[in-house]
Amino acid sequence: MIIYSQNIWNHNPSEYRNSLVYSMVLQTDADICMFQECGPATNRVGATAISELMKYEYTEVCPEKASMNFTPVYYKTDKFNLIDSGYYLYTGLNDANSKSVTWAVLEDAETAKCFAAISTHFWWKYDSNVDNQQRIQNAHELKDICDQIIEKYAVPVLIGGDFNNGENSEQGDEPYKAMLQMGFKDLRLMSLNTTDTFTHHEYPVLKENGIYAEGSLPNKTIDYIFAYGKEPKELTQFDILTTQKALDSSDHCPLISEVIL
Repeated sequence: MIIYSQNIWNHNPSEYRNSLVYSMVLQTDADICMFQECGPATNRVGATAISELMKYEYTEVCPEKASMNFTPVYYKTDKFNLIDSGYYLYTGLNDANSKSVTWAVLEDAETAKCFAAISTHFWWKYDSNVDNQQRIQNAHELKDICDQIIEKYAVPVLIGGDFNNGENSEQGDEPYKAMLQMGFKDLRLMSLNTTDTFTHHEYPVLKENGIYAEGSLPNKTIDYIFAYGKEPKELTQFDILTTQKALDSSDHCPLISEVIL
């Protein structure tokens, strides 16, 4: 199973970048996609709205929340059965109500194996320790959701997101370390084949006709894919895409993980 997670940048114009994102989803043959900053007034509108591009092969979780959900999960329609799902808006500091959790419990239509997939985005500012405490509060609320899913379904949980802290980041890495202590496991550190590539970089540059270019190489890590609870059978691959297409699509690179349940 291939997992694709990316903050796709809540910014207009988005048509060209949406097309880049979708082409990478197809290129990697992703089974599960976890997006952040999927803006209802940016990435979800226009001639190439990401929701329109995705709908031919993928189903969005909690479609009734599309008008407000910045953190959607998509799954391959013909590969999985949806067992349960939900959307949660983090308490406390929040901007544009974009810091949230979308979750789905899915069953593999062929093997009947079940798992949970989650997309999330933590608070972003770094003005004072209050901001890190908000991110840690986000982590506690995320853990509560994971624990509730596990209590009801006893499945492994996979979480992709922009956590707004980590190596080289202005926010430091206190929330990341707190998450590890809570039981979240970083797939980058667990996979048989992995990378030390960073995930975040400067914004690509808007050119004529809505084209973006000159995306730079990443220089900090604030995006992760975590496992929680029962671990998958095998984690074969973890990678960060740094092609020019990836760098021009957003200020966040796509995270790709190959998982065997």
